[in-house]
Amino acid sequence: MTITTALLIDHPDAIEGLTALLDATWPDWYNPRGASARTDLSERMRRDGLPLGIVALGDGNIVGTCALTATSGGMVTERSPWLSGLVVAPKWRRHGVATALLGRARTEARRLGQKRVYALTASADPLLAREGWAVSDVLLMSGEPHRIFMAVA
Repeated sequence: MTITTALLIDHPDAIEGLTALLDATWPDWYNPRGASARTDLSERMRRDGLPLGIVALGDGNIVGTCALTATSGGMVTERSPWLSGLVVAPKWRRHGVATALLGRARTEARRLGQKRVYALTASADPLLAREGWAVSDVLLMSGEPHRIFMAVA
């Protein structure tokens, strides 16, 4: 298996499949009464600036995505950029795709002149910790602890 990463803008044909993946992964967020995965992905179609979409390809097929965004879940702080929407197709999980996406996100943040990257999560702690991200804060959101991780870009 060969895993590579690229900017979403260089793979516009990926929008359809990634929309389905995001909708299936986060039905509470992406639904007819909530956010639109297609709109989020369309806004990430840029080469410079935020939001910036990143895709992972496994053997030439789009198998995951993430983005660098100015905010996280609508939360506006002095921290930026944020790693957002990290998702990997189920059959490609545990094959290094998320690690490749995290690495590319840090590289792109550095290219954009950023010194750090942040991530807000309630569930990706093991992945982020394994990749060298450090917890910088803990927030209670809807009664559930969410950690803010930070990594050097």
